[in-house]
Amino acid sequence: MMIRNEDKGFTIIELVTVIVVLAILGAFTFSFMDNAIKTYRLAKEQSPLYADGTCIMERITRELSDAQSITNPAVEGSLSNTLTLIKTHTGIDPSTTVTFQQDNRYLTRNGTRIGTNIKTFNVSRSTAVDGPITIELELDNPSDTSIPSFKLKTTVIPNNYPGAYGVTGRSFDGNYYETIK
Repeated sequence: MMIRNEDKGFTIIELVTVIVVLAILGAFTFSFMDNAIKTYRLAKEQSPLYADGTCIMERITRELSDAQSITNPAVEGSLSNTLTLIKTHTGIDPSTTVTFQQDNRYLTRNGTRIGTNIKTFNVSRSTAVDGPITIELELDNPSDTSIPSFKLKTTVIPNNYPGAYGVTGRSFDGNYYETIK
């Protein structure tokens, strides 16, 4: 005679185990999705600031690459919130002085605004004679404090320093010229 067991189904322990495993998987999935949404939102909101910052830095580095001399910051190893440079091209154009300066939340070039939402603008010179210039630009959005500020930083060696430059000897001796509009 054959004995049949009519009890079919899951035990309570099996059901609880499945529920716990699904809850853990759900928590990980929710955490992953939450982080992805926050990252997307942050990138979307910082994108215009980053675009403005890179445009400003490109403008400053081009002008700085074209400089014959830097008058501010004047002392090697000094830090300033103003950059003053002189561009001279023999036979092409007369000497031009360009000043980048922070004015409240704006960055100006010879008094004309070229950037907004500027938190800090710092320029420093290397301790080497006619050494590289380091520019640091921090941008933020004061109307939305949930978006963190960010910094852009670059170091530029002007191409038109007179004579042999530093250890590389790289200098166009006033012959480097770039039209900047």
